[in-house]
Amino acid sequence: RGFRPAVEDEADQFHAVGRIDPITGETIGSAGGTWTDVFSRELVDVGGERDDVIAMTAAMLRPTGLLPFSQRFPDRVYDVGIAEQHAVASAAGLAYGGLHPVVAIYATFMNRAFDQMLMDVGLHRAGVTFVLDRAGVTGPDGPSHHGIWDLAMLQIVPHIRIAVPRDAERLREEFREALTVEDAPTVVRFPKGAVAPDLPALERLADGVDVLARIDEQDVLLVGIGPMAHVAVQVAERLRAQGIGSTVIDPRWAIPVQRSVIDLAATHRLVITIEDGIRVGGIGTRVRQVLRESGVDTAVDELGVPDEFIDHAGREEILRDAGLTAAKIAQDVVAQVLGTRLPIARGAGEPVTDDIPDLAGRSDED
Repeated sequence: RGFRPAVEDEADQFHAVGRIDPITGETIGSAGGTWTDVFSRELVDVGGERDDVIAMTAAMLRPTGLLPFSQRFPDRVYDVGIAEQHAVASAAGLAYGGLHPVVAIYATFMNRAFDQMLMDVGLHRAGVTFVLDRAGVTGPDGPSHHGIWDLAMLQIVPHIRIAVPRDAERLREEFREALTVEDAPTVVRFPKGAVAPDLPALERLADGVDVLARIDEQDVLLVGIGPMAHVAVQVAERLRAQGIGSTVIDPRWAIPVQRSVIDLAATHRLVITIEDGIRVGGIGTRVRQVLRESGVDTAVDELGVPDEFIDHAGREEILRDAGLTAAKIAQDVVAQVLGTRLPIARGAGEPVTDDIPDLAGRSDED
């Protein structure tokens, strides 16, 4: 209001403005691009390869990255306005007609269209791919825009498959995998902001689960969901410094829970799941349930954000308040594995100091 670059912006008058130059109003982008940028480019590439792929959104053409696709394929994009229910029901109908719709909306707005997801897409096994932007903690967008409910809410849809990429390469990969599913809804979700650095896997298991780290003994299995896989690797390094072994995995497809997650859990002393959605009914809860159904009694700690309306703050600040930092997680794991609570968790390479107590009788040499 009164800021000329915003008034003259033909796109949306800075409705979804990011970091800008305060004088010119020009966008200040991150060097590596955003998650949305990665998806946007991949969708255009896919569109050139498959003419059955169409895109839909609910008044979010630019913020969800569909603008380049609409410019390249103007007859294959549908913006239904602020009507997420209509978008999802329409996508189901188009899927019945032989197309593969890609419905791109904010994760928090899937709450509005859950009935259509369940009864129009899920019940009738329609092949629709949902790309949920702003998933997890979005930071300064505020309580209504945090996409923290989608993992808990959507996993109850029968046959649904939910992918949570940890980096740009996995986003491209999992999006293309989602488009091959024609008999069930698929979801690919990612957060707001700069895309995480690529985190290569040591090994990909037969069912698609990526092993990111194997450190010494099989004490702790760390299951990092999407971008939280980076935190899980950092936790593993801190545990190494305390003499605790770990395995770090990224399921890639968080739902359904893959068989290798069950098998790995059975060989470890403790399972830690880390996600940026709510703990109540989240991926960790599902992992715990599947383990019990499979007769695996390994202890499971489900880490996520609290079941609260989270106020305005930066993403890192919110995750810190929720205890989702490598230092806090490692501290709690050490307390469980070694039976003593540490005031801090050392980072890899940090020296032993007098204020860190003896670890269950171990000497510094140990």
